[in-house]
Amino acid sequence: MKVKRWRLSTAFAVLALIVSACSGSAASPTGPVAITWFVGLGTGTDAETQVPVQQAIVDEWNAAHPEIQVTLEVVPNDSAVDTLLTENAAGNPPDVVGPAGVAGSNGFFGNWLDLTDLIAESNYDLSQFPEAAVQSFNVGGQGQLGLPFATFPSMMYFVPSLFEEAGLNLPPTAYGEKYTMPDGSQVDWSWDTVREIGMLLTVDSAGKNATEAGFKPNNIVQYGYGQPWNGAPEWGSWFKAGQFLGSDGKTLSIPDGWVDAWTWTHDGIFKDYFIPSGDVIAQTEWGEGNAFPTGKIAMGMSYLWYTCCLGDVLKTDWNIAPAPSYKGAVSPDMNADTFRISKGSKHPKEAFTFMTYLLGEVSARLLDIYGGMPAREADQAAFFATKDAQFTQGVHWDIAKESYTRVSSPSAEAFIPNYLKARDYIFADFTAALQKDATMDVASYVSGTFLPALQAIADEKP
Repeated sequence: MKVKRWRLSTAFAVLALIVSACSGSAASPTGPVAITWFVGLGTGTDAETQVPVQQAIVDEWNAAHPEIQVTLEVVPNDSAVDTLLTENAAGNPPDVVGPAGVAGSNGFFGNWLDLTDLIAESNYDLSQFPEAAVQSFNVGGQGQLGLPFATFPSMMYFVPSLFEEAGLNLPPTAYGEKYTMPDGSQVDWSWDTVREIGMLLTVDSAGKNATEAGFKPNNIVQYGYGQPWNGAPEWGSWFKAGQFLGSDGKTLSIPDGWVDAWTWTHDGIFKDYFIPSGDVIAQTEWGEGNAFPTGKIAMGMSYLWYTCCLGDVLKTDWNIAPAPSYKGAVSPDMNADTFRISKGSKHPKEAFTFMTYLLGEVSARLLDIYGGMPAREADQAAFFATKDAQFTQGVHWDIAKESYTRVSSPSAEAFIPNYLKARDYIFADFTAALQKDATMDVASYVSGTFLPALQAIADEKP
């Protein structure tokens, strides 16, 4: 897709040449600094609800800052990657790019400016954000590649009515609380606990749960747990944070705890029967890949952005619980959108000035159209007030806030060489196999098939 871009600096430069020619004197380098804000790698491309707000912000900025003029470049998601690759290759990268998540940005690993010096030079206040959130953008030996903006912490979604029908206590309402089992015992809110109550919440057509004799796994009408819209890296990160890439920047390995997480999931599908298989969730009656909103899944771990997609069946029959623990520790992975500056920007200082404007003065307006939780604690009350008006059941939003302060690092979306192809393999092949291959020996498959294939992809030139 060819994108037409009008740069005010070009217009001023042409005008200066004309004046110079008429007067017989040499042209002088006058005029404002022109920078471009590229939108398209993530959200921000909706022509009705998002583009007008972004353009209004640019217009306001340009009116107030004649010395730095900004052009908004909005490219459809399906062509944004190719467009940005083309602009980078031509030596004409946009100055500010975003909003974009970690995965979208990692497709351009090595092309982002380290903000460390600009942060120090401008005395930008990092203390306004949780330290863990700041560090989540300091990755891969590339420096501080972004700053906290739109955050999407992870937590456990659950359906209260399904717990009540099963005679089970609801999950904890805060980190550190125990879960009360049917026999009255107090246990940690762990992945082992999720498995135990998940089986009790899984019911066949005859009303038997997955722990009872005569239970029919081929006739399940309700499952205890489902994995909505995520894959193997997220499942691993929720057990224990880690990344495939080693310190040498080349060698891949499987992070601690991830084989346990994948085995837990595979057993949950094909042995304990409390998680639907890939074939089940692909069916229309199970949401065609988004099973939790059908009202027939009791629990599902996901991110704050998932409130967008809970549908009309559940209405207000859902709430959130803390991330479960693994070996005594919690690992709430986070998705995050922010803005980045191209390493090839010709005006990095001016780009940083505009970027911090987006992160600061107008951030509330942008977060409203992007749907992310504000990174600043002071801004979160207004955000959740809007959520309470939308979801009136009394959601335990303090859990989302605390998940944010406990955010684990590295991200589940951490960089791998040849990132786009690697991510495609992880989801299209490995994640799908975990959900569909009942005969898989997970540990053997990971060491003998998955890791060698992933390493081969990382060794290729993208």
